[in-house]
Amino acid sequence: MALIVLVWTGWSTACAVLAGRSMITSTTVRRVRFQHRMRSRGYLEVHENGGRAWYPVYFHTGLLTIVPDADARASRSILGRRAFVIEPGIVALPSGRRCSSLPPGTPLDAPRLNDFDLLTRSDRFGSLRRRIMLDAPAAVAGPIIGLLWLVVDGGGFAEFVAVSLLAAITAIWWSAIGGSDPS
Repeated sequence: MALIVLVWTGWSTACAVLAGRSMITSTTVRRVRFQHRMRSRGYLEVHENGGRAWYPVYFHTGLLTIVPDADARASRSILGRRAFVIEPGIVALPSGRRCSSLPPGTPLDAPRLNDFDLLTRSDRFGSLRRRIMLDAPAAVAGPIIGLLWLVVDGGGFAEFVAVSLLAAITAIWWSAIGGSDPS
């Protein structure tokens, strides 16, 4: 996931350069998590145009170092995607649409970690095991989709297992790209 974020960061920066657009908009941001049912999603609360907006962001351990009301610059690429460069050089990429009203769920403040806590906790929060455990509840739909496939298309046990695994893996992947926050 970190590799995807790095590749996407390079792509959006390259697009901004190709478009001749620089990082124009300066704003302040704060990292907030929203817990809705079994889903935890990280957002950047952005102060823009005299109001607040929330952008879901892809999680990476650099987000744990953001101080409340940090200075940020927003850029826009050729594709119209927005990226935030937060001091001291943290790039946050939105994983969904901008919310002008409070996102669903209970807002949980995501305070900045000091250097010692950041070192000890970023290994745990950034681990693949923790990410899969957070996104795994979405995989419950896999066997249900497998049964529906058997009813509609027929087949045997091998098709049921294959469709169930494919649906479970797709559900975990969809949850991960949706901006789940393991912190």
